[in-house]
Amino acid sequence: MLIHALHDQGYLATNPRIAVIGAGAAGVTAAAAAALVTTGEVFLFERAPNIMPLQALTLRRHLDPHIFDWPESDTDDPVADLPILDWEKGPSRQVHDDVEAEFEAVAQRLGARLQRRMRQEVKSVTPQGNMFSLSIERDREQGDPADPPGSRVLYPDAFDMVLLAIGFGREPEQSVPGIPNRSYWEDAGVPGGAIAGAAHPRFLISGNGDGALIDLVAAGSADFSHAEMIRVINSHPGIAQLFLPLRSLDVQARAAEAAGARFDYIAAYDAQILPLANQIGLIAAVRQRLKPGVQLVLQTLHAEAFAATSSALNRLAAWLVMRACDTDAQANFRHLACPDLIPIAPPDPAPYLAQHWFDCGGEAIGANEVIVRRGPVREAVRAPFDNMLAGFDAEHRAWLAKHGDAVRVPKLSSAARKLFTDAAIRLGVPMSQREARQLANLLPARVQVRTNNGALRWSGTAAPAEITSPWADAGSLEIACPDAPADLGPTSAALIRAAAHSRRITLIADPASWNREAQRLTALSLQAEGMPMPRIENRQTGGNTRDPLPLPAAQLASRLNQAMDRWMLDAIHRHIEAYCATGQDFGWRIGIEAHDDLRHAMAAVWQGWHASFIADPALLARFLQLMVCALDADDSLDSASVLVGPITLDALIRGTAVACMIASDWQATTPHGVRPGNLKRQRAAGDWCGHSCGASRIDGKPLALCAADFMWQTEFVILSLQGSLKVASEAEEAFSTLDPSQPPLTDTAGSGQLIMTIDDALRDAAKAGPAALHALLEAAETGHFAARRHAILPIDAENAA
Repeated sequence: MLIHALHDQGYLATNPRIAVIGAGAAGVTAAAAAALVTTGEVFLFERAPNIMPLQALTLRRHLDPHIFDWPESDTDDPVADLPILDWEKGPSRQVHDDVEAEFEAVAQRLGARLQRRMRQEVKSVTPQGNMFSLSIERDREQGDPADPPGSRVLYPDAFDMVLLAIGFGREPEQSVPGIPNRSYWEDAGVPGGAIAGAAHPRFLISGNGDGALIDLVAAGSADFSHAEMIRVINSHPGIAQLFLPLRSLDVQARAAEAAGARFDYIAAYDAQILPLANQIGLIAAVRQRLKPGVQLVLQTLHAEAFAATSSALNRLAAWLVMRACDTDAQANFRHLACPDLIPIAPPDPAPYLAQHWFDCGGEAIGANEVIVRRGPVREAVRAPFDNMLAGFDAEHRAWLAKHGDAVRVPKLSSAARKLFTDAAIRLGVPMSQREARQLANLLPARVQVRTNNGALRWSGTAAPAEITSPWADAGSLEIACPDAPADLGPTSAALIRAAAHSRRITLIADPASWNREAQRLTALSLQAEGMPMPRIENRQTGGNTRDPLPLPAAQLASRLNQAMDRWMLDAIHRHIEAYCATGQDFGWRIGIEAHDDLRHAMAAVWQGWHASFIADPALLARFLQLMVCALDADDSLDSASVLVGPITLDALIRGTAVACMIASDWQATTPHGVRPGNLKRQRAAGDWCGHSCGASRIDGKPLALCAADFMWQTEFVILSLQGSLKVASEAEEAFSTLDPSQPPLTDTAGSGQLIMTIDDALRDAAKAGPAALHALLEAAETGHFAARRHAILPIDAENAA
C-alpha cells in the first residue's frame, strides 16, 4: 500500500534512487513493488546473507495469511492473493522459499534496477538537502585499501528516498538469567514433547504476545502442530457461534486500551465464551489433545494475561488450553503476574521435581522447561536510525487513533492490486510458486482453431462453451491458431478476448501476425486502460485435433462470446444478489452503502433484468459492451466485446448496480437492445433512452475529463464514475448536470443529456433510502428540464421578433 500511495501521489514519477533497509517480508515486497512501477534504481540492504532470514530457519512454525482477520469471513482462505510475491499458508521455510523464488524472478527481469546488497548493514542515515546519505558496512573485498584494517569496511552512498523496513528486531539471547532464549523462528524453539521421567511435565511460559500464546498451546499439546491447532478450532462444529461475542469483546478491548486502560480478556471469555464453548464441545475437544499430566504456568507483567494487539485466534487457542486443563484431573494451569522471574535455589524440601526455580512476586515456581517470549529488542534495531525516527511513535499513535479499525489489518486496494498486477504482466514476471505447483499437476486443455473449407474448425480437449474455465481458475487452456487473425474473421477477436482476461489461456500463434491485432484490441485500445496483452507464444503444440467441430466463423465467434457473456452475467449476478439481500459488498466493488428498503427495491429490478439477459443473449451482449465502451457504433461494439471480462468485472458490477438503483425509482426502466444506448425508460411524455457506462476512457482520454464534452446519443447517461465529472466539479455542480458545453437543442437533436455519476449526494440518498433517492432524482430531472428551457427560450424570442 505504501508503494502504491507513493506512486499515486507522484513521488515515483521522477524515477528516484531508492534504498530499502531490511529484507524481511515487508522490505522484500516494498523493493520488488517499487522497482516494478518506476524506472529508477532500488537497492535492498540486508545484514544477513539471504532475504527473510528469520523465516528460513523453521519448518515447525506455520504462517497463515489471514490469521489476524479471524474470525471474519473467508479467513480460512489459504492464499495471500497478492499481485506479486504471492504465497499460501504453510511451514515458515516453505513460505520463505516461495517468496525468495518469486523475488528472484522479479530481480532477473529488472536487472540492475533491483539490486540486492546482502551482508551489508546500514549504520546511519543522514538527510542532506533533498537526498539521504547512508553509511554502509560491507565485507572487505579484494582491492579495498588495507587501512583501516578488519574484515568489514564502511562506504557512503546517497539516495533520493529511504524506506525503513527494519522490523521489530531479534529476540535477546537471554532475558531471564540462566535461561538462554531459543528463537521463536527455530525448530528448537518450539516447546518439546514429554519430558523424560516426568509424570507431570512442567512448562513456564513468560510473555503474552502471539509467540507466547502459541507456545503455551504447544507446551500443553501432546503432539503440537500449529496448522493443526488452527484446523481444529476453525473446523469444529458450531464454532461460528463464538464469532459474534469474540468480535464484540475485541471492540471493547481496543476501546479500553485506546483510553489507556487494560482489558481482562480471560474474565470476559469466561463470562461470555465459556458457556458456548462447552455447549459445542470445544473445551472437550481440546482436552483430548492435552499432553498427559501437563502443568502450565503463564507469567506476564500485568494481571491481564492477554492484549488486544495479539491475534484473536491465538488468544482463543491459549484460553481453550487453560480451560481444558481445568477439566482434566491430571493437568493444571496457572497465571501469575509479576515484574520478572528471579532465579532461586530449589526450595528445601521441594514440593515437586523441577530443573529451574524462580521467584515470581514472592512465590517459588518450578519448571522443567522455560520458554521466554517477551518480544524482540526494538531499541537495538532502531538505534542507527534514531535521528530519522524522532517523533515517529507519537505520530504513529495519532495516525492509528485517527483511522481506527480501518488500518488494524491493512488491505490491498483494488487500485493497488491492478497497478502491480499490470506491471508484473508487462514485464513478464512468472506466476507465483503456488500457481506453478498447481499447474505442474494439471496439463492444460488443448484446442486448435483453423480454417477449413471456407469455414472454421474447432477441435481438441475442450468445447467452445468451456472457453471460460480458466477465468474461474479451473485449469488452463492452450489455443493453437495456425492461421492469421484475418482468416478467422470475428473468431480471432473472441479468442483474444478470452486470453486477455486470463493468464491461464495461451494463444499458440505467430506473434508477427497476431501481436498487432491483439495490441489494437487490448493494450492499445482507446476505450480502456490497463488491458493486458494476451499471452501469445510461438511454439509447437499437439494433442488438439480430436472431436473436430466445423462452424462458420461468425457462428463460432457467437458461441464463444455468448459463453463469456454468460460467465460475466453469473459473476455480476452473484455479487448484486448478495448485495441486495444482505448489503454484503466484498471488495467494495459497488462502493455504496444502501438502505435495506432500497436494496430490496433493487432486488426486484435486478430479478427482471437478469431474466431478460438470460432469455436474450444479444440484449446481454449489447448491455455489457456499452458498459465498457462509450461509442455506440457497430465497429466500436465489436471491439468493445474484447474488453468485457474479469479485468473489467468491478466496473461492470458497479455500473449495473447503480443503474438498478436508479431504475428502482425510475419505474419501467429496462435494458435496451437497439441503438441508441443500453437502457430505456418509459415515460408518459415520451420514452427516454439511456446509456449506463463504466468505460475508463473515451477515444484515449480519461472518462472523468471528457465525458461532459462527449456527444452521447441518449437522453440520460449513468456513469459508474466515482465522484463528479471534472467540468461539474469546477462548476460546483452535484449529482446531475446539464453540460453547458453541449450544443443547444436547436443545433443537435437530443443534446443536453442528464448526466449522472456516483457522488456524495447519491451516496447520501442511497443510505437514507428510497424516498431520499426519489427526491434527488426528481430534483435532477427538474433541473434538467429547466436548463433545456433556458437553452430554447432565447431562440424562441428571437424568432418571435
